[in-house]
Amino acid sequence: MKMKITAVGGYNAVGRNMTGVTVGGETIAVDNGLRLDTLQLYDTESYEMRKFKLDELVRMKIIPDHKMLDNVIAQVVSHGHLDHVGGTMFTKPKVPIITTPYAAEIGRKEYKEGDFYARGYGDPFDVKSRSNQELRVELIEITHSIPHTSIPVLYTPEGIVVYANDFKLDNHSKIAAPDYHRLKQIGKEGVKAFIVESVRAGETGKTPSEMVARANVKDVFESIADSKGLIISTTFSSHIERIQAILDMAEYMGRVPVILGRSLHFQVQLAKRFGLLEIPPHAEIFANAKAVGNALKKIDKGRREDYLLLVTGHQGEQKSVLCRMADSKFPFGFRKKDNIVFCTEVIPNPVNETNRYVLERKLKSFGVRIFRDIHVSGHASKEDHRRLLNLLKPERIIPAHGGIEMRANYANLASEEGYEINKNVHLLDNGSSIEI
Repeated sequence: MKMKITAVGGYNAVGRNMTGVTVGGETIAVDNGLRLDTLQLYDTESYEMRKFKLDELVRMKIIPDHKMLDNVIAQVVSHGHLDHVGGTMFTKPKVPIITTPYAAEIGRKEYKEGDFYARGYGDPFDVKSRSNQELRVELIEITHSIPHTSIPVLYTPEGIVVYANDFKLDNHSKIAAPDYHRLKQIGKEGVKAFIVESVRAGETGKTPSEMVARANVKDVFESIADSKGLIISTTFSSHIERIQAILDMAEYMGRVPVILGRSLHFQVQLAKRFGLLEIPPHAEIFANAKAVGNALKKIDKGRREDYLLLVTGHQGEQKSVLCRMADSKFPFGFRKKDNIVFCTEVIPNPVNETNRYVLERKLKSFGVRIFRDIHVSGHASKEDHRRLLNLLKPERIIPAHGGIEMRANYANLASEEGYEINKNVHLLDNGSSIEI
């Protein structure tokens, strides 16, 4: 018997992640995501893509080609970002979907009929095998830029597979902690194959902790605390720890936090339910366009220095609140003393870079003050990768979640640790597989 690992999506570019692990003719699919930058090319929201047939979405490179995998008996999802779970709304797997509680709620929103099993860290799930194989999934706690991120571990008759996609090693997060002890234990048990993200594997050093981002957020907001203008901030809607830092600064400055946009509305309410976010009691939250417009009209006519807005639009998405404000599609006008704080960096792809450039040009034309790149990454850098690699000591390594340059960077790191390309480091492309 052999183990077959199939690269379905995420092996030629960042996004639409999916990998298949097949043992004894039965397959466990890991992740099932969208490619978000391609989605933006069609200037639409993910739910609006349901009008397309599956084959069209695959051809458009929005979802992975799940038909590559035969006899799938379980779907594992590592965390709640849409490039890992968003594909389930289209492929609609009719098997158990094993993930963390926060990610399960996001998955249920996208795929209501899905058979989601929310598992806590270290709470193994026994996969029902049609051939009576012993197959088990364990989710290990790790840090990233969304709550309840996990490193899934697959226990099979042919050995252990560890899937680290996405992660960082943040020892100062307020909502999560890497489980180094369990990872080291798994390394001692023996890891047959290690599938690992490579987004920042070429970045030297260690990815800074979210503690650094909190300090930078505080520093910027303190510098404009006495501004007579409006403060507008934007960040990833799922980056709950960053959102908490922004809300904390609204409290510090005595401003009313106003949260605007559908995705922010969903994520902050979900995080509040899980006890992961403290929303000030006087905060105002609006989701639909009409309510957002009414809120902005009231703010535009009132004392602007009384408010801090948290809005969607950090990547310049054309249908986001910030872009619609810049396009005067709401009853609101920017003024010269207003401040825009981007608590993110631009995700490096042509779509996002173009959209953000256009948005910032429009904002500058209003004379507002712009603060950019108040951010630290949620992805591991080279020395984080080295540490995890040395904890696990896998037999084989398969770099994933990136183009060839990113994955080659990981291969170079592995070679520094004694691994050899094509011997025990395998650079797969979408649609290819390897038998071990």
